[in-house]
Amino acid sequence: SEESPFQGKLSEAVDTVHSIDMHTSLFDALVKRPEVKQALDDLDINPDDHRYLSELLDPDNGGSITVVDFVNGLRRLRGDPRRSDIVHVNMMLRSMQLAVCETQVSVFEIESQIHKLRDALLPAGQAVAPTSLESEP
Repeated sequence: SEESPFQGKLSEAVDTVHSIDMHTSLFDALVKRPEVKQALDDLDINPDDHRYLSELLDPDNGGSITVVDFVNGLRRLRGDPRRSDIVHVNMMLRSMQLAVCETQVSVFEIESQIHKLRDALLPAGQAVAPTSLESEP
């Protein structure tokens, strides 16, 4: 008899469960199987979303889906979209926009400090190759 890695207490198997993942190409092939389609339908996952599931369930676009991402993703995809879902996405986008703007300001401040340091360290009139930030359009 073959020993299962899941024998014993669930608390002892958590690390094993967290380490399980599936390549997205295998997941895509499985989603095409009738019994998997039926299971997704039974979970109230919109059939129009089936072909995009590997993209939706792989949040870091790393090419694999972990058990945690799978469970969390399916839980969020169940049922019809609600107004609160749209508001939540809108709020996340606003937060990301603010973070990008703050990062941009920081980059400009760092670039300014680099210019000041360069000017302070180089003798007057000496030509300097542009930095990578200066050479971008």
